Amino acid sequence: MLAQVNNAAGSQSTTRSNSFNIDLEKKSIETQSFDKDTPDYLSKPSTITDIEEYAPAGCAYAWIIVACASLNMMCTIGIANSFGVFSTYYINSLYPNESAANIAWVATSITFFMLVEAIATGPLTDRFGFRLVSLAGAIICRLAILLTSFTNVLWQVVLTQGIMFGIGAACIFSPSSSLPSQWHDKTRPLATAITVAGSGAGSMLFTAITQNLLDAIGYKWALRVLALILLCISGTASLFYKRRESVPKGGVNFMAIARDKRLIVIGLAGFFVNVGLFMLWYYLPTAALALGQTKQASNNLILNINAGSTMSRVISGFIVMEFGPINIAIFSYLICFTLILVVMLAVKP
Repeated sequence: MLAQVNNAAGSQSTTRSNSFNIDLEKKSIETQSFDKDTPDYLSKPSTITDIEEYAPAGCAYAWIIVACASLNMMCTIGIANSFGVFSTYYINSLYPNESAANIAWVATSITFFMLVEAIATGPLTDRFGFRLVSLAGAIICRLAILLTSFTNVLWQVVLTQGIMFGIGAACIFSPSSSLPSQWHDKTRPLATAITVAGSGAGSMLFTAITQNLLDAIGYKWALRVLALILLCISGTASLFYKRRESVPKGGVNFMAIARDKRLIVIGLAGFFVNVGLFMLWYYLPTAALALGQTKQASNNLILNINAGSTMSRVISGFIVMEFGPINIAIFSYLICFTLILVVMLAVKP
């Protein structure tokens, strides 16, 4: 009898052991599958444990970073979005013999280089810091606008106000976009919203400043004054930039990040959104003139767009924290699609 009991107990123990081993094998397979599908930069915990924090997230200095980033956005995106004033002036006064397509190369170069060159600013900020990269961008942008005031032909404008300004703006735009999120945790959506709202405020401000300067002191001196304003504001704001966290030991594997399919999809989506979005800023004043509006009324359209953009960006920060960024983004795209495709196509001269 005792032998039978021992045999039964041993059988049950063996069964439990085999079951436990099977569960371990299943978990091992699941872990291997996860590691296989997970990008290297997400599956390696060493990049997280090696990071040193210099200040707590959401501290008082975090909002100074937001204010400075918003000012930098105001100078870069704001001046870029006010190009509609320059475009109208180029087409109707300065280069009347040039086609609108040729003049559009200036705005195209600004947007292209500002966004594409942002790929290189990530490694630059890791090596030299946010402050130096942003200061270099402010100097390059200032020189670009200043050199534009000495140009005489359109290709020189494309080279200076287009390509050179776009490269400098990338050195300001990318650090200003990423640094506030590093300093904030729970309030990250609101901090990001306030940061990007600076671009709308800058577009509204620089559109009015540019038009008044063109009327008061002429084209060349208007550019020189804009260059001085940009250097004073952006140069000062960049001095307050500093990291909250250290760079991971060994650096960041940017090639692994670039191969992430999710990043590629998001990048393509952002590309097409920007292509459709910036067309309004660049061509709306010219289209209004063609419909018989005055120059002032045409430029006021840019002011109205930027005013609405500034307010909605701040408000969206609170809404995103409640409903999530993806839901709000889809809803916003549907509204823009309806307004642009349906309402604007119905406009008649």
